[in-house]
Amino acid sequence: MPESVVSLEKKKIQLLAHSKNMLNAAKSEDWEQFAALDTVWLSMLQSAVEEHGNQLEHVIVQILQDNQTIQACIADSQKRMAAEMQQNTHATTSLKKYLK
Repeated sequence: MPESVVSLEKKKIQLLAHSKNMLNAAKSEDWEQFAALDTVWLSMLQSAVEEHGNQLEHVIVQILQDNQTIQACIADSQKRMAAEMQQNTHATTSLKKYLK
């Protein structure tokens, strides 16, 4: 197998593995792990696209699906955090009224 094919297949596996690791971190709400993975993601993806272009077509489809799921996880987490903050604010306000 030519070296360029091996390099392409290796790059596909690396991209998919990284994308799945980011997805798993988002699903488990491990935002520290997600942030660490995200810091290198864009440059990793750009480099692969520059090097292999259209040959990554099928991998890019899966990465986009992962990204949509990640965005949904982030939105859900933000909604829960906003609701918790509102609940805490309400509890604090009630406590202050009680202590007066």
